[in-house]
Amino acid sequence: MTHEEQVKERYDNKILVTGASGRVGSSTVKSLQEQGQPVRAGIHLQPLAINGVETCAIDFDRPGTLPPALEGIDQLFLISREVKHEMAMVEAALEAGVKRIVKLSSFRADKDTFLVGRLHREIERRIEKSGIAWTFLRPNYLMQNFITLLGDDIRNEDAIYFSIGDARTSFIDARDVGAVAAQVLTGHGHDGKAYDLTGPEAINYHEAAAMLSDALGRTIRYVPIGDDEFRKKLQDMGVPDEYVEIFVDVNRQTRLGNTGEHIVTASVEEVTGQSATPFTQFCRDYASDLSPGKNAMTK
Repeated sequence: MTHEEQVKERYDNKILVTGASGRVGSSTVKSLQEQGQPVRAGIHLQPLAINGVETCAIDFDRPGTLPPALEGIDQLFLISREVKHEMAMVEAALEAGVKRIVKLSSFRADKDTFLVGRLHREIERRIEKSGIAWTFLRPNYLMQNFITLLGDDIRNEDAIYFSIGDARTSFIDARDVGAVAAQVLTGHGHDGKAYDLTGPEAINYHEAAAMLSDALGRTIRYVPIGDDEFRKKLQDMGVPDEYVEIFVDVNRQTRLGNTGEHIVTASVEEVTGQSATPFTQFCRDYASDLSPGKNAMTK
C-alpha cells in the first residue's frame, strides 16, 4: 500500500468511541481529533468536554440506541463497565458490519487470576470467535483513580486509604492509554494483538503518597486498611455492590502477588513512539484537581 493510499484509508475510516466522556474515552477522542481523524463520540450521562466532535447518545439499556450510533462506522473502540452491555455492543457491531473492534480490557486479562480479568476475558473470547479483526488494550491501574476513587480522601484528609498493603503497581496515565488507542485505531499491524499497558515504573502507595506530597506541597499519608474496611468505604461512597467486590478482589489478589500489577511493559512506547508518563509528572499535571475542597472529578 502506498503512502497516499494509507492516508486515504486512514481518513476515510470512521471510528466510534463508546464511553467517550470518561477518562480513557475522552483522551482517545482528543488524540484522534488532533490527528484530523473522523470520530463519533458515544456518550450517555456525561457531556463531552471537547468541541467540534460529532456525538451520539448511547444507552446500553436501550438497544435501539446502538444501531444509529454504529451507522457508517468502520471501527469500534469499546469501553464499558458491564459484560452485558459490551456483549450487546459487540453483537450490534457485527450486525452493522463494523470491520474491527478495539476493546479496552483489563491488565493481564488472559491470566484468569482475578474477577475483573475474567469478566473482560469473556468479552475478548466472544470477539475472537466472531471472526472480526480485533485488538485488545489491557491497561494497568489508572493514575487518574487517585483523583476519582481516592481523590476525596486526598483532598479532604490528606490521606490515601487503600487495601493493597505494600504491593507495587505500574500505574498508567489514562492519557497514554488514549494515545495508544488512537495509534491502534489509525495504524496498521495491530490486528490480533493484545497490549498490556503500564507506566514506566512500579511503585507502592507509600512512594505514591510521597510523590503526591511533593507535587501538592502538603503531606499525604498512605494508610493501609483491610478488605472489610475498604468494602465499607466503597459502599459509603455509593459504589454499586458488583463493583465493590471487583475492587476488593483486585486489591486482595494484588497483595497476594497474583495479578502481576508490578510488571512493567514497554507497550506504550512501542505503539506510540513516546515514553509512558511517570507518576511524578501525573502528580504535577493534576495537582489542582487534588486541592482541598475541590469537587470530585468524573470517573
